[in-house]
Amino acid sequence: MLHIGIDDTDSVKGGCTTWLATEVIQELSEFDLVDYPRLVRLNPNVPWKTRGNGAVALTLGKGIGSKKLIGELDGKQFFIFEKSTEKKYDKEQILERVLDLIHKHSMPDSEPGVVISDSFLPEGLYWQGVSNIVTKNMLLESIEGTVSSGLRGSRGIFGAACSLAWSGSFSNVNGISHTWELIGYRNQDNWGTKRNIDSSAVRKISNIETVFSCTDLDGKVAMVPNSPCPVLWGFRGTNKDKLIQNFDKLGPEIPSRWLLYKTNQATDDHLRSKEISKIKDGDSVNIEVSVTSKSTIIKGGHRFFEVQDKFNQTTNCAAFEPTKNFRHIVDKLEIGDLLIICGSVNNGTINLEKLRILELVPRFLKPANPICVCGQRTHSSGKESYYRCKSCSKKYDRPEKVVASSGLELKWYEPPASSRRHLSTPISLMHY
Repeated sequence: MLHIGIDDTDSVKGGCTTWLATEVIQELSEFDLVDYPRLVRLNPNVPWKTRGNGAVALTLGKGIGSKKLIGELDGKQFFIFEKSTEKKYDKEQILERVLDLIHKHSMPDSEPGVVISDSFLPEGLYWQGVSNIVTKNMLLESIEGTVSSGLRGSRGIFGAACSLAWSGSFSNVNGISHTWELIGYRNQDNWGTKRNIDSSAVRKISNIETVFSCTDLDGKVAMVPNSPCPVLWGFRGTNKDKLIQNFDKLGPEIPSRWLLYKTNQATDDHLRSKEISKIKDGDSVNIEVSVTSKSTIIKGGHRFFEVQDKFNQTTNCAAFEPTKNFRHIVDKLEIGDLLIICGSVNNGTINLEKLRILELVPRFLKPANPICVCGQRTHSSGKESYYRCKSCSKKYDRPEKVVASSGLELKWYEPPASSRRHLSTPISLMHY
């Protein structure tokens, strides 16, 4: 079968690799889709990442037997076939046709890459790309026997190759091997203009079982990008049929194209369990820790606090302003609280993606100073010492400590959907 991986065609100024994939599908119309188009997010910490650091992979061939509707491109329906038979093709000729589209549609400040292969690439390449750095030697070894090319530095070849190494068959502790995203695309005349989205319609659709990351808790729409790209919205869920059955309820702006993608979004594939002493910048980690300092607030509303692991190694954690109310959870943590933290490492600090509270130390309220029989308020004689009235010198025992509520529960906490990483599993999908 014909496998095509594409990456790094967009920038903050616009463009979209998934939209370009729809152009490739139409250009190669002599082929059928014989596997779901795949949207593969890679290491979110690499400094040269594209806007969403996502690559796209297509598997094409000659479809036979039953088929399912998975998209509509400018009025033409597209299907995926359950089975396929051999179809001859020339990889070099296919490469030239795809490169022509990349020349035409990629952003000038991007570094696009394309890889064409007869089969999936080694799965280890994906795991390296989603959680670490793929070296040039790793890349060259993995793409042996393929054809590849790129523009303006061709950095996208790395991501394109990684996308061809992801099959979506590995399940994590939550039983999630993959999720789905149905992407609606705008009419080209509307690119760069404000999207016409009914927030009440989005809120309704977000209540559908298996759907996730449509809105924040405050009702803010989270499924609509902020960039001037071709994407109208990204409708995400764990049940592909529910997405196809319900996307037409979104509006009032109607997509001119839509396509269903199998994706590694919401899988936590990027996270690795590590000791604090072994973490490095660029890692995404989950670690069991205890809190060793109260949070401090710096300009901008960012929170920082210190934690240590079971080996008594310490590091700082951060909850930045875009995480909104998640920061208030951090504010309530006390020294000694036991947590699982998930996040990416930057400048030696773990930028939190979510946390789980495992155990809370007791909280106490400071009791009021006793009132003396003479009517005066007493004063403390020192920590853990008695109280004394300055007027009559009568002494009083310290009152019993009052147990206070932490305002926290033993569960997972996360930032709102609009500030979550694509790869981060929402707590609504977590079972541990």
